[in-house]
Amino acid sequence: MKAKRVSLDDIAKALGVSKATVSFVLNGRGDEFNISKKKQELIHEKAKELQYVPNFFAKSLRQGETKTIGLVLADISNPFYAEMCKIIQETLYSKGYNTFIVNTNDDKELEKTLMRELIQRSIDGMIISPCNTIDALIPILHETHIPVVFSDRPGDENADFVGIDNMKEASLLIGKFKNKPKKILAISQHDTSIQTISERLQGLKDASKKSGIELVHINLSSERKEALAQVKNELSNHVDAIIPLNNMVALATLGILQELKINVPNDVKLISFDDHEVFSFMTPSVTALRQPVNKIAAISVERMMERLKESQVPGKHQLLECEFMERGSH
Repeated sequence: MKAKRVSLDDIAKALGVSKATVSFVLNGRGDEFNISKKKQELIHEKAKELQYVPNFFAKSLRQGETKTIGLVLADISNPFYAEMCKIIQETLYSKGYNTFIVNTNDDKELEKTLMRELIQRSIDGMIISPCNTIDALIPILHETHIPVVFSDRPGDENADFVGIDNMKEASLLIGKFKNKPKKILAISQHDTSIQTISERLQGLKDASKKSGIELVHINLSSERKEALAQVKNELSNHVDAIIPLNNMVALATLGILQELKINVPNDVKLISFDDHEVFSFMTPSVTALRQPVNKIAAISVERMMERLKESQVPGKHQLLECEFMERGSH
């Protein structure tokens, strides 16, 4: 049988004092209410003896806040989101807030379910990297008045957003190859309705058209055999450069090229949109566009802190610059 949770009333009865006295002492207000040091000491000792644990939600109801921020991430297995999560959690903690982290796996229905569950837990605010469009999220966001900041992936023009200009950054990659490619293969492994992916792809399409370079796109299969066939087929059609649309796709692509015995950069050149810590240690080292994940995370927390002050300033889109990591694969 599950043991009964020790309450303030249990401590009060054990010591023959009022429940209010116990509450004042355990909330650090004993001196304020002229409770003797001896009695305060006895109450703390009895609480420890009975293994009393404060009721977080009851305390939150009294104070009108939970000091908890919900963090909704698209794919925590991706190093980009893992790093963003780490920085947001650490920064919030330094400001006296806990972080309730949920991972959606880019599942649109799961995202909506998890967001509603966070709201039901009375979080004070939410930082979101959404897979759904804002139209799908508005009914959920209207269920609460908590502040929301969109991070990495935007919500709408009126909401706070911290990230990059994916279309612009992708378009710049076309001119980064040492020799002008004849045909570029863009590779994704996500639903291209996700805004960041669709913007990257559109940026590549616009820039390649202006440069007179043919561009083709595939959505890489999760089945290894089929993925090998996809890449092999495109290479046989004179592809001489590849741009994976994020670092996880880049790793999968590099594995396929190795299996097909395709030499990078001699047979095909490659630039990854999004960096990975292993890229600089590979042979050849992988040229990549590095997103400012540290700044995205830190500024997202800054925006949340402003919103928690009930700021009436309109939402702002803060677009940060990426860094081109010139290595050996392009």
